[in-house]
Amino acid sequence: MKVLTLSSDALTDLSQQLLTIIQKENIEIDMIIGIATGGIYVSQPIYTQLQKEGWEGAYTEIKLSRPSTQKKESLGIKIILTKLPYFLSNILRVLEVKFLEKFKSKVYDENKEKHIHFSEKQIKDIQGAKTLLLIDDAIDTGTTMLALKNVIQAINPEIIVKTAVLTVTHKHPYLEPDYTLYKDVLLRCPWAMDYKGEDKIG
Repeated sequence: MKVLTLSSDALTDLSQQLLTIIQKENIEIDMIIGIATGGIYVSQPIYTQLQKEGWEGAYTEIKLSRPSTQKKESLGIKIILTKLPYFLSNILRVLEVKFLEKFKSKVYDENKEKHIHFSEKQIKDIQGAKTLLLIDDAIDTGTTMLALKNVIQAINPEIIVKTAVLTVTHKHPYLEPDYTLYKDVLLRCPWAMDYKGEDKIG
């Protein structure tokens, strides 16, 4: 499994490439939701470019964090990761994916959906949209993206939800995205715990 380290500029370039793939389908998108943290650094460049092209749809963001990220922060692993050279953190990244794949439940857990809460304005925008684009940086197990998609479709059963990410890291996620640039590739981005570039976020 390959690990790519992306600067902020490289991330913006990949976001533009993802938008090009999306636009090839010629779908009319009414609304975009970027999933924080990582997803907003993909959705924001896409939104900016669409605005330049005259797009007038609704744009919003929602903050959700992956369980693996929460565990690493609670265990204090962040301090260790910042000290490791890339070749060692690459090994740990790959091992983490393999571990999560091996022990992932075969059945999707709907409990994640109970922790997703949209504002009144977001709900109103979702109710009025016909086609919505969900954007994240990556799909691992796919739990986060599937949970969001299910909640959105519960708010508006008629809505078409499209999903876009830069990469899919697991071989069999609960949800396969409609658009992606990579598969079986890990991305080290500026907000990552082990990122060492001068443009580090957070």
